[in-house]
Amino acid sequence: MIIDIHTHITSDDFPEFSRVMLGRGPFTADILLKRMDMEGIDRSVLLPLPSPECLDYYGVAGNQDCIRAARKHPDRLSAFCYIDPRSITNYTDDGIAKLMRIYKDLGCLGIGEMTASLEMDDILYQRLFFNAGEEKMPIIFHFKPQGSTSYGAIDDLGLPRTERMLAMFPKTIFLGHSQCFWNELIGSLTKETRCNYFKEPYEGKGRLWTLFEKYPNLYGDCSAGSAFYALSCDPKGYEFLERFHEQICFGTDRFTGLDEPIPGIIPYLKDGLAEGKISSKSYEAIMHKNFEKITS
Repeated sequence: MIIDIHTHITSDDFPEFSRVMLGRGPFTADILLKRMDMEGIDRSVLLPLPSPECLDYYGVAGNQDCIRAARKHPDRLSAFCYIDPRSITNYTDDGIAKLMRIYKDLGCLGIGEMTASLEMDDILYQRLFFNAGEEKMPIIFHFKPQGSTSYGAIDDLGLPRTERMLAMFPKTIFLGHSQCFWNELIGSLTKETRCNYFKEPYEGKGRLWTLFEKYPNLYGDCSAGSAFYALSCDPKGYEFLERFHEQICFGTDRFTGLDEPIPGIIPYLKDGLAEGKISSKSYEAIMHKNFEKITS
């Protein structure tokens, strides 16, 4: 069983956004299903991106489109929902909780991909975190550093704001994703062995080992190039997966096209299993059991 916790689709009705803004064709649920069949992926989770930072640029389907696609293919697709902490519902005592329950009733298993450009410990995020913990809805985050013009929850080197939130909301499952997050894995590399994907080393690398050890509510979403490059560049990448196999979820972060290259994380994990660098128990946990655990 393989469950991909991180995929996106574009709207069937409005291909203009991906064609004009990104210079590529739409990535529909039908294309996603074909890619899943090609790579032996049993189920994928659709993550909407309706935040103002992402919506028009990426043209990714929003909440309703993702729910609709999951309903059309209930045996292959599931959906998370996006709830922006800046929503008017987050300024009342129970408004955001009501919204979460609506999406749960509609079949959404979690929240994300979270892309709101607020500091991770902002009071608006804190309200969302509390209610997500109460409603048992895990949250997938895209992180970005201070000063970045990109999108995502803002944190400093070493993820200190995230650590405060992990301690403050132990009932909430936080899934980290993006280069800003996975850069924090690299602590044992020298400048000579560092992968070209990463910039110059900076103080504070290697924090993920400490955070995963200390906070069982921290999980890693190993999708996109960021996780693969960090794990594959670090000589201790497989050791990290084996040590924290109960806190890692497989993902690809795909939405580019039918002819895209196979995401590097797929052969990396399969090779790790075949070569005995990760156990079959760890492999099964990463590929599907952890997702089932946090969404049950």
